[in-house]
Order: sequence, then C-alpha cells, then structure tokens
Amino acid sequence: MPYPAKTTRNEILDAALEIVAKEGWAALSMRSVAKKLGVQASSLYHHFADRAAMENGLGRRAADELWEHLEGANGLQAIAEVYLAFARSKPELYALIASRSTEANSTGVSKAIWNRLLKEVGAITGDPDDTAGVVALWAFLHGFASLEAAGKFGGSGDRGGLRKGLDALIAGLQAKRHIL
Repeated sequence: MPYPAKTTRNEILDAALEIVAKEGWAALSMRSVAKKLGVQASSLYHHFADRAAMENGLGRRAADELWEHLEGANGLQAIAEVYLAFARSKPELYALIASRSTEANSTGVSKAIWNRLLKEVGAITGDPDDTAGVVALWAFLHGFASLEAAGKFGGSGDRGGLRKGLDALIAGLQAKRHIL
C-alpha cells in the first residue's frame, strides 16, 4: 500500500468524486475512498477529519470550478449557459453547489459567484444589491438544471423553454429598473 504522505488531498477528492459518480453519495465513506486508493482508511485522516470534511473539500472544488467557468461569461445569457453546462458536465459537483449543504457555500469563492450575479442583475435592474433578482435567476437556472437532469423534457428537449424563460426573467428585471 502507498505510504500515506504519498496520497494527496486532491487524489483523495478525485477518488471520492469517482465513487459518487459511479455509486452515489450513499457509497461515499472514508473506507470506500481508502479502498479505491489502496491505502488504510486511517491515512485519510491526515487530510480530512471525516466524511463531512471530505464533502466540504469537494464543495470548495465545485465552487472553484464553477467560478473558473463563470469568470469569462458576459451577460445573463452567457452566465446561464455556463451554469447549465457546468450542471450537465459535472453533476456530482453541481449537487454540492445546488442541493447539498457544505461549508463551501460560505467561502470567498461562493461569495465571489454571488457578487458576480449581483453585478449582472444589478446592471439590468439598476439596483446593485438586487438579492431578489439573483434569487429569481438562481431558482430558474436550478429548476431548469434539475428538470433537465431528471429527463423531464423528454426526447424533444426543452423546445426553447430555457430561452423563453430567461427572456421573460430579463424582461421582468428590466421592468424593475423603470419602477425604481
């Protein structure tokens, strides 16, 4: 078996993510990760105190990766496309952002993502702290991603529903600018 010092934090997270992708969240444990890596479970505790700490590490990775993708997106349409592409391509990491509670939800990167959305929504509404607008955007995108992942659009896809919904959301945000 490899010496524990040769097992890195990233290797542990990679193994954990592979387990979740193949077997689901219920299969994730210190033992299952150790077995995958060919080490003793006790060696993982040098990097993570417990399963929750490992999930938090994955949550930070998820936030970091989403931020990397969002940084180059300009405008709500591009942000929506990047967000949904991330949800489609990295469903296990997306679950950590959207559905599972981890400490990553309060990290600097998560706050940077939130502030980026505030900036984009604020540019439309004229309110630099339009939390309600960001929540509406997030709820719309998460709902769409969840329905798509569950196959609820069937073989015909969303038939333009994403674009129509996003256009309606943006129009509503623009109307708010005129009310302020």
